Amino acid sequence: MFFLKCQVVAIAVATSFFTTPLPAAPFAYITNQLDDTISVIDTKQGKVVDTISVAGKPAGVAVAPSGDKVYISTPEAKGFVVLGAKKREVIAKVAVSDGALGIAAATDGKRIYVADWYNNNVDVIDADSLNIIKTIAVGASPSGLVVSPDNRWLYVANRLSDSVSKIDLNKLTITKTTLVGSHPFGLTIDARGERIYVANVQSDDVTVLETRRMLPIATVKVNMLPYAAALALNDSRLFVTNQDDSSVSVIDTATLKEIGLIEVGNKPEGINTHPDDRHVYVANWFDSTVSVIDAKTLQVIDTIKTGKGSRAFGQFFGK
Repeated sequence: MFFLKCQVVAIAVATSFFTTPLPAAPFAYITNQLDDTISVIDTKQGKVVDTISVAGKPAGVAVAPSGDKVYISTPEAKGFVVLGAKKREVIAKVAVSDGALGIAAATDGKRIYVADWYNNNVDVIDADSLNIIKTIAVGASPSGLVVSPDNRWLYVANRLSDSVSKIDLNKLTITKTTLVGSHPFGLTIDARGERIYVANVQSDDVTVLETRRMLPIATVKVNMLPYAAALALNDSRLFVTNQDDSSVSVIDTATLKEIGLIEVGNKPEGINTHPDDRHVYVANWFDSTVSVIDAKTLQVIDTIKTGKGSRAFGQFFGK
Protein backbone atom coordinates (compact mmCIF):
# COMPACT_ATOMS: atom_id res chain seq x y z
CA MET A 1 0.00 0.00 0.00
CA PHE A 2 1.42 3.32 -1.01
CA PHE A 3 1.55 6.41 1.14
CA LEU A 4 -0.88 9.23 0.57
CA LYS A 5 0.05 12.43 -1.25
CA CYS A 6 2.17 14.53 1.07
CA GLN A 7 0.38 17.14 3.13
CA VAL A 8 1.69 19.92 5.30
CA VAL A 9 1.89 18.12 8.62
CA ALA A 10 3.91 19.27 11.61
CA ILE A 11 6.12 16.57 13.03
CA ALA A 12 5.04 16.05 16.61
CA VAL A 13 7.60 15.55 19.33
CA ALA A 14 8.03 11.81 19.62
CA THR A 15 7.44 10.10 22.94
CA SER A 16 8.23 6.63 24.09
CA PHE A 17 5.37 4.94 25.88
CA PHE A 18 7.50 2.36 27.66
CA THR A 19 10.76 2.59 29.54
CA THR A 20 11.77 -1.05 29.51
CA PRO A 21 15.56 -1.48 29.95
CA LEU A 22 17.35 -2.76 26.86
CA PRO A 23 17.87 -6.53 27.04
CA ALA A 24 20.72 -8.10 25.08
CA ALA A 25 18.91 -9.16 21.93
CA PRO A 26 18.58 -8.01 18.30
CA PHE A 27 15.68 -5.62 17.80
CA ALA A 28 13.31 -5.20 14.88
CA TYR A 29 12.04 -1.67 14.23
CA ILE A 30 8.64 -1.90 12.54
CA THR A 31 7.07 1.19 10.99
CA ASN A 32 3.31 1.36 11.59
CA GLN A 33 2.16 3.81 8.95
CA LEU A 34 -1.48 4.13 9.94
CA ASP A 35 -0.95 5.03 13.59
CA ASP A 36 2.31 6.99 13.28
CA THR A 37 4.36 4.70 15.49
CA ILE A 38 7.37 2.41 15.51
CA SER A 39 7.07 -0.97 17.24
CA VAL A 40 10.34 -2.19 18.76
CA ILE A 41 10.39 -5.99 18.85
CA ASP A 42 12.77 -7.77 21.21
CA THR A 43 13.40 -10.89 19.16
CA LYS A 44 14.61 -12.88 22.16
CA GLN A 45 11.34 -12.30 24.01
CA GLY A 46 9.27 -12.42 20.83
CA LYS A 47 7.20 -9.35 21.67
CA VAL A 48 6.96 -5.59 21.32
CA VAL A 49 8.85 -3.95 24.19
CA ASP A 50 8.49 -0.32 23.18
CA THR A 51 6.34 1.90 20.98
CA ILE A 52 7.71 5.19 19.67
CA SER A 53 5.52 7.96 18.26
CA VAL A 54 6.72 9.26 14.89
CA ALA A 55 4.51 11.67 12.91
CA GLY A 56 4.43 11.83 9.12
CA LYS A 57 3.24 8.31 8.17
CA PRO A 58 6.49 6.41 8.82
CA ALA A 59 7.29 3.97 6.03
CA GLY A 60 10.92 3.18 5.28
CA VAL A 61 13.49 2.07 7.82
CA ALA A 62 17.27 1.64 7.93
CA VAL A 63 19.51 0.89 10.89
CA ALA A 64 22.99 2.39 11.18
CA PRO A 65 25.73 -0.29 11.04
CA SER A 66 26.73 0.56 14.61
CA GLY A 67 23.17 -0.09 15.75
CA ASP A 68 22.99 3.14 17.73
CA LYS A 69 20.68 4.98 15.32
CA VAL A 70 17.61 4.10 13.29
CA TYR A 71 16.49 6.15 10.29
CA ILE A 72 12.76 6.31 9.54
CA SER A 73 11.36 7.94 6.40
CA THR A 74 8.28 10.09 6.99
CA PRO A 75 6.66 10.86 3.60
CA GLU A 76 3.94 13.15 4.90
CA ALA A 77 6.52 15.11 6.92
CA LYS A 78 8.71 15.33 3.79
CA GLY A 79 11.82 13.81 5.30
CA PHE A 80 13.05 11.37 7.91
CA VAL A 81 13.67 11.11 11.62
CA VAL A 82 16.66 9.74 13.50
CA LEU A 83 15.94 7.51 16.49
CA GLY A 84 18.46 6.97 19.24
CA ALA A 85 18.41 3.22 19.82
CA LYS A 86 19.54 3.35 23.45
CA LYS A 87 16.78 5.61 24.77
CA ARG A 88 14.36 4.81 21.95
CA GLU A 89 13.44 8.38 21.17
CA VAL A 90 13.58 10.80 18.27
CA ILE A 91 16.87 12.71 18.39
CA ALA A 92 16.61 14.56 15.06
CA LYS A 93 14.08 15.45 12.36
CA VAL A 94 15.37 16.12 8.84
CA ALA A 95 13.49 17.85 6.01
CA VAL A 96 14.53 16.31 2.72
CA SER A 97 11.92 16.31 -0.05
CA ASP A 98 8.26 15.89 -0.94
CA GLY A 99 8.13 12.12 -1.22
CA ALA A 100 10.72 10.55 1.07
CA LEU A 101 10.11 6.78 0.96
CA GLY A 102 12.97 4.32 0.54
CA ILE A 103 15.89 4.86 2.90
CA ALA A 104 19.26 3.15 3.34
CA ALA A 105 22.41 3.60 5.42
CA ALA A 106 25.94 3.37 4.08
CA THR A 107 27.79 0.29 5.29
CA ASP A 108 30.44 2.53 6.90
CA GLY A 109 27.73 4.58 8.63
CA LYS A 110 28.82 7.89 7.10
CA ARG A 111 25.89 8.55 4.77
CA ILE A 112 22.14 8.14 4.52
CA TYR A 113 20.32 7.75 1.20
CA VAL A 114 16.67 8.74 0.71
CA ALA A 115 14.55 8.10 -2.39
CA ASP A 116 12.09 10.85 -3.36
CA TRP A 117 9.02 9.19 -4.87
CA TYR A 118 7.60 12.41 -6.32
CA ASN A 119 10.67 14.29 -7.52
CA ASN A 120 12.46 11.29 -9.05
CA ASN A 121 15.76 11.63 -7.26
CA VAL A 122 17.88 10.27 -4.43
CA ASP A 123 19.24 12.56 -1.73
CA VAL A 124 22.67 11.81 -0.25
CA ILE A 125 22.90 12.97 3.37
CA ASP A 126 25.92 13.26 5.64
CA ALA A 127 25.13 11.12 8.70
CA ASP A 128 26.92 13.47 11.13
CA SER A 129 25.71 16.88 10.00
CA LEU A 130 22.43 15.58 8.48
CA ASN A 131 22.98 17.97 5.58
CA ILE A 132 22.29 17.02 1.97
CA ILE A 133 25.56 16.42 0.11
CA LYS A 134 24.04 15.88 -3.30
CA THR A 135 20.75 15.16 -5.05
CA ILE A 136 20.96 12.59 -7.86
CA ALA A 137 18.28 12.41 -10.58
CA VAL A 138 17.14 8.81 -11.19
CA GLY A 139 14.12 7.17 -12.83
CA ALA A 140 10.44 7.76 -12.14
CA SER A 141 9.17 7.08 -8.60
CA PRO A 142 12.28 5.63 -6.94
CA SER A 143 11.40 3.29 -4.09
CA GLY A 144 13.72 0.53 -2.85
CA LEU A 145 17.39 1.28 -2.15
CA VAL A 146 20.24 -1.06 -1.32
CA VAL A 147 23.96 -0.40 -0.73
CA SER A 148 26.58 -2.91 -1.85
CA PRO A 149 28.46 -4.73 0.94
CA ASP A 150 31.71 -2.97 -0.03
CA ASN A 151 30.00 0.45 0.18
CA ARG A 152 30.93 1.16 -3.45
CA TRP A 153 27.51 1.16 -5.10
CA LEU A 154 23.92 2.20 -4.46
CA TYR A 155 21.10 0.49 -6.35
CA VAL A 156 17.72 2.17 -6.86
CA ALA A 157 14.42 0.63 -7.98
CA ASN A 158 12.63 3.08 -10.29
CA ARG A 159 9.04 1.90 -10.05
CA LEU A 160 7.36 3.81 -12.86
CA SER A 161 10.38 3.50 -15.18
CA ASP A 162 10.51 -0.30 -14.76
CA SER A 163 14.23 -0.09 -14.12
CA VAL A 164 17.08 -0.29 -11.60
CA SER A 165 19.86 2.31 -11.50
CA LYS A 166 23.42 1.71 -10.29
CA ILE A 167 25.10 4.72 -8.62
CA ASP A 168 28.85 5.07 -8.11
CA LEU A 169 29.18 6.21 -4.49
CA ASN A 170 32.62 7.73 -5.05
CA LYS A 171 31.52 9.95 -7.93
CA LEU A 172 27.82 10.13 -6.94
CA THR A 173 26.77 9.54 -10.53
CA ILE A 174 24.72 6.84 -12.27
CA THR A 175 26.84 4.32 -14.15
CA LYS A 176 24.03 2.28 -15.67
CA THR A 177 20.26 1.83 -15.64
CA THR A 178 18.74 -1.54 -16.56
CA LEU A 179 15.16 -2.47 -17.45
CA VAL A 180 13.61 -5.14 -15.22
CA GLY A 181 10.02 -6.29 -14.69
CA SER A 182 6.94 -4.13 -14.32
CA HIS A 183 6.95 -1.69 -11.39
CA PRO A 184 10.01 -2.77 -9.35
CA PHE A 185 9.80 -1.89 -5.67
CA GLY A 186 11.90 -3.77 -3.10
CA LEU A 187 15.55 -4.72 -3.63
CA THR A 188 17.90 -7.06 -1.82
CA ILE A 189 21.57 -7.86 -2.49
CA ASP A 190 23.60 -10.94 -1.63
CA ALA A 191 26.50 -10.89 0.83
CA ARG A 192 29.12 -10.92 -1.94
CA GLY A 193 27.49 -8.05 -3.80
CA GLU A 194 27.16 -10.15 -6.96
CA ARG A 195 23.39 -10.40 -7.35
CA ILE A 196 20.42 -8.14 -6.78
CA TYR A 197 16.92 -9.53 -6.48
CA VAL A 198 14.19 -7.14 -7.65
CA ALA A 199 10.54 -7.58 -6.63
CA ASN A 200 8.36 -6.47 -9.55
CA VAL A 201 4.90 -5.57 -8.25
CA GLN A 202 2.91 -5.53 -11.48
CA SER A 203 4.53 -8.42 -13.38
CA ASP A 204 4.35 -10.76 -10.36
CA ASP A 205 7.95 -11.84 -10.63
CA VAL A 206 11.51 -11.31 -9.41
CA THR A 207 14.31 -10.13 -11.69
CA VAL A 208 17.77 -11.44 -10.81
CA LEU A 209 20.48 -8.95 -11.78
CA GLU A 210 24.20 -9.64 -12.07
CA THR A 211 25.63 -6.49 -10.51
CA ARG A 212 28.95 -6.07 -12.32
CA ARG A 213 27.41 -5.57 -15.76
CA MET A 214 23.86 -4.90 -14.53
CA LEU A 215 22.46 -7.65 -16.73
CA PRO A 216 19.35 -9.73 -15.94
CA ILE A 217 20.24 -13.39 -15.57
CA ALA A 218 16.79 -14.77 -14.69
CA THR A 219 13.16 -13.92 -14.08
CA VAL A 220 11.37 -15.99 -11.44
CA LYS A 221 7.59 -16.05 -11.31
CA VAL A 222 6.07 -15.63 -7.86
CA ASN A 223 2.56 -14.77 -6.65
CA MET A 224 0.40 -11.65 -6.60
CA LEU A 225 2.00 -8.21 -6.20
CA PRO A 226 5.49 -9.03 -4.84
CA TYR A 227 6.67 -6.15 -2.70
CA ALA A 228 10.08 -6.90 -1.17
CA ALA A 229 12.52 -9.75 -0.56
CA ALA A 230 15.11 -11.03 1.91
CA LEU A 231 17.86 -13.65 1.77
CA ALA A 232 18.55 -16.30 4.44
CA LEU A 233 20.63 -19.41 5.13
CA ASN A 234 23.87 -18.11 3.64
CA ASP A 235 21.99 -16.58 0.69
CA SER A 236 20.68 -19.98 -0.37
CA ARG A 237 17.02 -19.01 -0.09
CA LEU A 238 15.15 -15.89 -1.12
CA PHE A 239 11.87 -14.97 0.58
CA VAL A 240 9.46 -12.67 -1.30
CA THR A 241 6.33 -11.03 0.14
CA ASN A 242 3.25 -11.33 -2.09
CA GLN A 243 0.86 -8.56 -1.05
CA ASP A 244 -2.36 -9.75 -2.65
CA ASP A 245 -2.48 -13.37 -1.58
CA SER A 246 -1.06 -13.14 1.95
CA SER A 247 1.93 -15.31 1.18
CA VAL A 248 5.70 -15.46 0.96
CA SER A 249 7.34 -17.21 -1.98
CA VAL A 250 10.56 -19.14 -1.32
CA ILE A 251 13.14 -19.30 -4.11
CA ASP A 252 16.18 -21.57 -4.24
CA THR A 253 18.95 -19.19 -5.33
CA ALA A 254 21.05 -21.98 -6.87
CA THR A 255 18.33 -23.21 -9.23
CA LEU A 256 16.35 -19.94 -9.30
CA LYS A 257 13.13 -21.91 -8.90
CA GLU A 258 10.28 -21.35 -6.46
CA ILE A 259 10.38 -24.18 -3.91
CA GLY A 260 7.72 -23.11 -1.42
CA LEU A 261 4.82 -20.83 -0.62
CA ILE A 262 4.16 -19.83 2.99
CA GLU A 263 0.89 -18.37 4.24
CA VAL A 264 1.46 -15.32 6.45
CA GLY A 265 -0.72 -12.38 7.56
CA ASN A 266 -2.91 -10.20 5.38
CA LYS A 267 -1.10 -7.85 2.94
CA PRO A 268 2.54 -8.70 3.72
CA GLU A 269 4.96 -5.95 2.79
CA GLY A 270 8.30 -5.36 4.52
CA ILE A 271 10.59 -8.32 5.09
CA ASN A 272 14.03 -8.72 6.69
CA THR A 273 16.18 -11.54 8.05
CA HIS A 274 17.24 -11.78 11.69
CA PRO A 275 21.03 -11.58 12.27
CA ASP A 276 20.96 -15.33 13.00
CA ASP A 277 20.39 -15.78 9.22
CA ARG A 278 17.60 -18.28 9.88
CA HIS A 279 14.50 -16.40 10.98
CA VAL A 280 12.70 -14.15 8.51
CA TYR A 281 10.36 -11.41 9.78
CA VAL A 282 7.40 -10.21 7.68
CA ALA A 283 5.32 -7.08 8.35
CA ASN A 284 1.63 -7.62 7.57
CA TRP A 285 -0.12 -4.33 6.69
CA PHE A 286 -3.79 -5.33 7.08
CA ASP A 287 -3.27 -7.56 10.14
CA SER A 288 -0.97 -5.16 12.02
CA THR A 289 1.30 -8.07 12.86
CA VAL A 290 4.73 -9.51 12.12
CA SER A 291 5.05 -13.15 11.06
CA VAL A 292 8.25 -15.01 11.95
CA ILE A 293 9.33 -17.70 9.48
CA ASP A 294 11.86 -20.45 10.12
CA ALA A 295 13.88 -20.48 6.89
CA LYS A 296 14.86 -24.13 7.37
CA THR A 297 11.43 -25.61 7.96
CA LEU A 298 9.52 -22.99 5.93
CA GLN A 299 6.99 -22.69 8.74
CA VAL A 300 5.58 -19.64 10.53
CA ILE A 301 6.70 -20.12 14.11
CA ASP A 302 5.35 -16.94 15.69
CA THR A 303 3.01 -14.00 15.03
CA ILE A 304 3.69 -10.76 16.92
CA LYS A 305 1.08 -8.02 17.31
CA THR A 306 2.43 -4.60 16.31
CA GLY A 307 0.75 -1.28 15.40
CA LYS A 308 -1.79 -0.32 12.77
CA GLY A 309 -0.57 -0.62 9.18
CA SER A 310 2.78 -2.35 9.71
CA ARG A 311 4.94 -1.66 6.69
CA ALA A 312 8.64 -1.81 7.65
CA PHE A 313 10.03 -1.14 4.18
CA GLY A 314 13.79 -1.66 4.31
CA GLN A 315 16.45 -3.12 6.59
CA PHE A 316 14.75 -3.02 9.98
CA PHE A 317 17.03 -5.12 12.18
CA GLY A 318 19.34 -3.53 14.73
CA LYS A 319 21.61 -4.83 17.45
